[in-house]
Amino acid sequence: MNHRRINSFTKVLTGLFSAVLLLIWQPVMSQIKDPAADKILEEFKNKSQSYPAIKAGFKITIIDLKEDSETSYTGEFTLKGKMYVMKMNNMEIFFDGATLWNYLADEEEVNINTPDSTEEEQDFFENPSLFFTDYRKEFSYKLVKEEEVGGKIYEIIDLYPNDLNKPYSRIRIYLDKEKQELFSARYFGKDGMHYQLKIIDYDYQPVDDSLFKFDVSKHPGIEVIDLR
Repeated sequence: MNHRRINSFTKVLTGLFSAVLLLIWQPVMSQIKDPAADKILEEFKNKSQSYPAIKAGFKITIIDLKEDSETSYTGEFTLKGKMYVMKMNNMEIFFDGATLWNYLADEEEVNINTPDSTEEEQDFFENPSLFFTDYRKEFSYKLVKEEEVGGKIYEIIDLYPNDLNKPYSRIRIYLDKEKQELFSARYFGKDGMHYQLKIIDYDYQPVDDSLFKFDVSKHPGIEVIDLR
């Protein structure tokens, strides 16, 4: 992927995982009053918060509707509270709740940023902290239906941005009804680019907070681009 596509892809991927964190840590409230969705999301949040950390392997597929093409990548992520780390191909993203590092191994560079929720021109795909503070302003949601896939029942919920000028129309999530786990999430871009995230496996073992910080000293010679 070139730099331009990496930056765009990073924003979307970061947003998808921020949405997962948001569902776990924010109160279930919305402009769309859907008691069924409220109950499902509350149960999902409570169970997710009971784990010391959540680690998962995933597959993400970039779907270009205009070109009728698909490209897939695999990786892994770890969540703890509002912190996360994602690793995929040559890209690693670290967020310790305050500072965001985007490390590109092939480019031998790391971009460092401090998300600022006071900057109105940013949205939550550029700044994960906006997910953590402004969820009630950003989204409406509703339960779409239950669907059986591979012998399992999934509860399908659509998240809609309240700001109609956002670059996407919705995010659709599939939750495993029995296990109360996220199975997949799909970002519907208005530009014809969709991003499908699918969870491969889970692990709930404890991890140290240092995992969510990028250690520049372990990468001698790397170019550091500090945007703070």
